[in-house]
Amino acid sequence: MRMVKSVRALWTLGIATMALLPFAGAASADYATDLSTERSGSVLVYPKVIWDGTRDTIIRIANTSNSMVRVKCFYVNGAPRQNCSETDFEFFLTKQHPTHWTASGGRMYSDGGFLTGAVPPAPLGFVGEVKCVQVDLSGAPLRGNALKGDAVLRSITGDVSEYNALSFQGNTDMNAADPNSTGLGDLVYDLTPTNRGGMYSACPDTLLLNHMAENSTAAPANDPISGLPINTELTLVPCSEDLENQIPKSVIVQFSIYNEFEQHLSTSTTVNCYLNTTLGQIGVLGPNNPFTYSALGTASAYTRITPADGNGAVVGLAEEFRAGAGAAAFNLQTEGNRFDAATNGNGDPRTGKADHLIIPLPF
Repeated sequence: MRMVKSVRALWTLGIATMALLPFAGAASADYATDLSTERSGSVLVYPKVIWDGTRDTIIRIANTSNSMVRVKCFYVNGAPRQNCSETDFEFFLTKQHPTHWTASGGRMYSDGGFLTGAVPPAPLGFVGEVKCVQVDLSGAPLRGNALKGDAVLRSITGDVSEYNALSFQGNTDMNAADPNSTGLGDLVYDLTPTNRGGMYSACPDTLLLNHMAENSTAAPANDPISGLPINTELTLVPCSEDLENQIPKSVIVQFSIYNEFEQHLSTSTTVNCYLNTTLGQIGVLGPNNPFTYSALGTASAYTRITPADGNGAVVGLAEEFRAGAGAAAFNLQTEGNRFDAATNGNGDPRTGKADHLIIPLPF
């Protein structure tokens, strides 16, 4: 259930890629058009946050600037029957100030003596994502590129795995006053493929995953340490999300799988608001599943994950579970971005390439 319901802002991240300002100049040298896991940015996505009684998540975020920043965050609950409902909250970070909280416990209003704002806990059974955006004092999006973060998934047995938050940078060359205000408190940014002066970094066009054959007990596809199966869990989140009106987004995702001999297999699935599943549950089940050793014929494979044309983009990560040897989360590699993919090589725009994040702002 929403904690705050107010005037909405509709804005397209470079997630929503390129901007509308006809007078915008070339992109800043400090502005990256691609998604990053290393640079600080104006929008952070933590695709995998869990609090289910056996695993908890430590969420860490830092202000890398020398000015105080205001941060607005969202828990997006992708658990069954939750339909990606969201809970939003906000806090302040003083200059060069890091903070953290657990999904199970949240954080008190005061952090290290600073009155920064309280962070609520996620409900038990939460499996979803956290999005954080940098905003100004009025609550409007601010392209200050001051936020950097990571997350630690921690089990009750003490095992941990860690990943970097996904960072979308804001183009600081764009004017602070955006011309697409409707007068109703809405800010609208849409994809304009012919204009390289984007508001934010673009969502990736393709995600790349290197992985072991799924759930095999036969050497050499099993874990050489324990001799037990290896499972890879994939988490995918749509770039387009209507957090204001809590309207889930569905994206059809295609998988091109190549074994060690470069033989090709394929499958597809639909990301309905949030996907968190093992590779063996994608496509046909059983020994004919293209991620299994029996179908691949090799111990490892390389997979390209591409949304269907005009269907929106996805971001995500993977987590490998080695039976008896713990888990390890890792960020997916990316190829291209939604802006550069907006033409088919002949300059003809492909439709449906805009990705929108709609968030509530204070009145």
